[in-house]
Parts: sequence; structure tokens; C-alpha cells
Amino acid sequence: MLRYRKEKEEIVSRFLRLYDAGMINMFEGNISMRMDDCVLITPSQMEKDQITAEDVVEIDMEGSRLNDNGRSPSSEYRMHLAIYRLRDDLKAVVHTHSPYATAYAVAGIPISVSMAETYMFFGGEIPVCSYGAPGTDDISADFRKYFIDEDKDSVLVGNHGAVSSARTLQEAFSKTEAIEKLAMIDSEVRKLGSERRFTEAEKETLLKFYRERKDR
Repeated sequence: MLRYRKEKEEIVSRFLRLYDAGMINMFEGNISMRMDDCVLITPSQMEKDQITAEDVVEIDMEGSRLNDNGRSPSSEYRMHLAIYRLRDDLKAVVHTHSPYATAYAVAGIPISVSMAETYMFFGGEIPVCSYGAPGTDDISADFRKYFIDEDKDSVLVGNHGAVSSARTLQEAFSKTEAIEKLAMIDSEVRKLGSERRFTEAEKETLLKFYRERKDR
């Protein structure tokens, strides 16, 4: 009997949706969920459309593999664990290299377009973390600044991609989709050369929704 079958199947289902949407490929992207006694994470170096629930890897909070399914955890497991260590409320992490969001990460430009969703679901702009070599602890060197000091759940990782976290995988997945759309719209707005910015009062109204949503 496969442990956490339901959760592993959800991970695979969301992974395939990201793959079909062109937000990840064989060498990019990973998903994890934190359980009571382990972290479930997608395997390394597998064709995304070939992954099954049986391929999902179980690791502890030090990164040691707990299940013997012949797979290695994603090379970015350190980044996922860094988020879980910082925030007990976060139970799922999604990392992608979606084209528009990654373009912003490479350019070092936060996503700050004046749309309600930017403030209602992300608490304002989506910042860019400093670059760190993939697969190392350096990639999360300044996560504390954003995940703790600024209470962010989603960030762009410099020259790398996007990371979303949440209390559920469904929510983290939805944030991932929203980031890519906001990046696309931000890009188009910048081409137009003009943007109607929210007033402080308008921002506060939207941020109130964000704070109430987080407190539920």
C-alpha cells in the first residue's frame, strides 16, 4: 500500500498541468508537500509526463530519503526545505521556470503591475531574491528577508524562476498560475508606456482583503 497516495497523486496531477502549460520541462520545476512525518517531493531527472505517484520521493527535514522507490528527490529540495523551516504555516511549494515570470527574474525586475490580484493575493509586488547556484543553499540565502520580514509567500528567484508557497497545494498552484499571468500583463503594460497606479486608499482596501484571507 502506497503511503500518502492521495497527496502524491495530487502532486503528479498538478505537475502534469504545469508541464502541459509549458511552465516546466524535463530539467525544470518541482513540487513538494509537507506532511506530519516527511516532505513529499517530485523526483529528479524524469520526463514529467512519465511520473506517477509511486515516483514521488519522501524526505525528512534534512533532505534524507525515507522511501526506497529508486528515485532521487528534486535537486532543489534544499529550497523547499528552507521555506518550510522558516514558516510553519506553509505546507506546499511550487517552483517553475514559466517564461514571463522567469524573464522578470532574469531581468531582476519585481512584478508590480497595478492589478487587484497583485495586492489581494500577493500583498503587493512579487520581489526578486538574489541569485544562488541551483541545487545549493545559496539559492535561499535571503529567503528570511522575504518570507519572514516581509511576510511574502511567493517570490522570484534571481536568474532562475518563480516560487510559490501556501497552506495547500491547490493554493500554491493557483498562485503559480497567477504570477505568470501578472508577469505577462506587466510586460504588456510596460510596452504601452503608461500605467494607472492605485492610490494609497485603493491599495489599503485591497491589502485588507489579503490580510483577512491570510488570517482565515
